[in-house]
Amino acid sequence: MAQTISATDSEVQKPVNALYQEMLLRNARPVAPYFIGTTPGTLQKNAGTATIMWRRFNTSLDNASGPAPSTTALTELTTTSSYMQGRDSITAHFSNVTATVSKYGQFFILNEEVDVFNPNGTMAGITRTLAIVAGRSLDYLQREIAESNMTVLRAGNVASDGVIVSKITATSIANAIITMTTKAAMPFTPMSEGSQNVGTNPVLPAYWSICHPHVAYDVAQFPGFKSVETYAGQVDTVPGEFGLYASAGYAVRFIQTPDASADADVGGSLGSTGLRSTTGSVIDLYRTVLYGQDCLGSVGLGQACPDGIYRAGDDQAVIQMIAKGRGTGNPSGTSDPYDEIMTLAYKFWHTGALLNANFGRVIHSGATNVTA
Repeated sequence: MAQTISATDSEVQKPVNALYQEMLLRNARPVAPYFIGTTPGTLQKNAGTATIMWRRFNTSLDNASGPAPSTTALTELTTTSSYMQGRDSITAHFSNVTATVSKYGQFFILNEEVDVFNPNGTMAGITRTLAIVAGRSLDYLQREIAESNMTVLRAGNVASDGVIVSKITATSIANAIITMTTKAAMPFTPMSEGSQNVGTNPVLPAYWSICHPHVAYDVAQFPGFKSVETYAGQVDTVPGEFGLYASAGYAVRFIQTPDASADADVGGSLGSTGLRSTTGSVIDLYRTVLYGQDCLGSVGLGQACPDGIYRAGDDQAVIQMIAKGRGTGNPSGTSDPYDEIMTLAYKFWHTGALLNANFGRVIHSGATNVTA
């Protein structure tokens, strides 16, 4: 008696983009460092709104309306009891921050020869390319949220970008640490006392900072800077992390990315500063962001990668891969009579917001022109 085999490609249909979706997120995440440490918002589909809201509860250090510390002793209770025993309550104060999401996307159009004549790894390679583009697109959008909205500190303590003639300095970083700490900003990472491995260093509670590779060279020259390999064996690190700098009991852990802003010829006169300049006369400027917990909000990669299994009721990731194979209905018909065309696309929704201006800073500086 013949036995019938149920084929997953026909009777039991699989999500066509499950594998590509997983591949996309795994390749996009490492090139999107500006999402590290952000407070994720959730896009509620079919909820009738494109607005995301984050709510933060304030203290008196970061907002005048927040509850202040108590310095009045409680008196001993005597005589007749009463409601709340005559004690005064305090009021919780919160601030709402909202932003509207927007949709973005790109796609490839591929002919059947790509599928027929190329090795099997071609589609995977194209998918990785699209994933990197998607990740960097998200990163650019989230970068602008940070760099364009944070309070600016300028290297050399000058008044405007057009007169900056200094590389980033340890004093600039210390200024940011002190400013954020006095406003009750919370570091991301706890203190690590080190390990018994030879050459390892303890790590103080730390904020995150993201900078351009040209600036990373100058940061690595700070006195007391600890390179990532001296602590990576005892604490978790993130893609692009290259070390930390500590001051007054707190540290800043640095991440480098080529997507950090580098603005050509907007600083001061190059002269004999030894800094980088595109034209050789005016200094190029770079933006380095530093921030603590609950400083930035994001919608994009602020959620876990899918595990490859889509269950009933699962929401789709904010960033999605869409693969349309040849002869799958789109494109087809009169627009593709021979089923020769396929498409591979991504799309995502994104928005972000500065949740607390006291918990972050952006430093404008030049960078050393390193030559052989």
